[in-house]
Amino acid sequence: MIGCAGSDSDPAPEMSILTATINGATLGDNINVPIDASIVLVFSAALDQAKFKSELSLFTGVTVVNFTVSYANGNTKATIVPELEYAKPYSFTINTGVIGAGGERLSEPLNYTFTTADDDVIRSMTPCTSTGDCLRSIELQGSTGMGTFEFYSNYPIYEENAEWENLKQAIIVVHGASFDPDNYFTYLTNTLTALDLNASTILISPFFREASTGSPDDFYWSGSNYRLGNQSSNTNQLSSFKVIDELVEQLANSTRFPVLEKIIVTGHSSGGAFTHVYAGANVSESTHTGIEFEYIVANSQFFYYPDGQRINETDNQLYTPIGCSPYQLWPLGFNTTPPYLLGATKESYNLKFVTRSITYLLGNGSQPDPTLNTTDCENTLQGSTRYLRGENMLRYMQLVYPSNNNHSKTIVNGIGHDGAAMYQSAEFKSLLNELL
Repeated sequence: MIGCAGSDSDPAPEMSILTATINGATLGDNINVPIDASIVLVFSAALDQAKFKSELSLFTGVTVVNFTVSYANGNTKATIVPELEYAKPYSFTINTGVIGAGGERLSEPLNYTFTTADDDVIRSMTPCTSTGDCLRSIELQGSTGMGTFEFYSNYPIYEENAEWENLKQAIIVVHGASFDPDNYFTYLTNTLTALDLNASTILISPFFREASTGSPDDFYWSGSNYRLGNQSSNTNQLSSFKVIDELVEQLANSTRFPVLEKIIVTGHSSGGAFTHVYAGANVSESTHTGIEFEYIVANSQFFYYPDGQRINETDNQLYTPIGCSPYQLWPLGFNTTPPYLLGATKESYNLKFVTRSITYLLGNGSQPDPTLNTTDCENTLQGSTRYLRGENMLRYMQLVYPSNNNHSKTIVNGIGHDGAAMYQSAEFKSLLNELL
């Protein structure tokens, strides 16, 4: 009688590494890192802590480097903190021995090499691309004290020891009324990756929270008040426009960002409405004249008009509506402007609005658009569809300011009210290549 026992001959079960990051950035080969680097690995199965550590090695030359390992998420996540020194090369390896709690092992060894910075000044870094790692916060001054504001960013823009040598441009993308800055960060990250622009571009996605989730001093904007530049809804008030100004102020720090040349502010839907009025309202562009500013307004349904004229879709010409009193209220006109614009005149605002570089990113798709306001007169006067409202806005600029407006359009064919499709479209990629 012959029996079959496969204990020694059966292949060991395999496990894989789902994500590998160092200080929140993707762990790659031959990268430069600070000495306080932490390596985070997420596995497809739970680790056996002792066996995992025995299969992990870290060397500089032939010298063994000490490290600590902590575990989370049911031992599927390992955080390795090595004791690094300046200006040294390191090799990091996980061998193919058993590391899983169920006897799992990697199908092939994991090997990375990296070099530490020459000193404590951070000059470059692999960009952070995962929303789980890229959420950051800053303390900003409100009306009664300091409050916390959160944003996603692929680089730590408030790092005090940084002098970024490769970051030539920045994109600030403002979310819509779904309050999903993580999604917009992902959309733009994918586009920057496709264009090979991650290494030279700062990407920031601010989080204008709709409701308070922390301290009473922390900032939030009820409803969609953020898109108007209004003060935050907490007692410690701050304009949403001022938030972007603060981010721009940091980017304009020539010590931290010595080669930064351009800042693009963009937004989709309600974020597009924000971008449209921020373009004319902000003081940042006038203050930082050495930086070129661009504004990209994607699929907004609301637009600011410098006067009371609108476009008649029947003949595509100007006319002055009657019988709709709200149609010149902010943000559709200059009446009842937010406190951020205190002291500004309609004439000074219009001059900036007309001459600043604004691109209307318009999707001409015919998909359903359930969020379009088709009942209030002030909105329907702007156009019968979201796409035509953008077309009408540009037509107005061409008729009223034919020689001195700096507005243009890019049409994304076949796409409707879809932020992901707009920002990952061939048309938007072409526009970015043109602007950058």
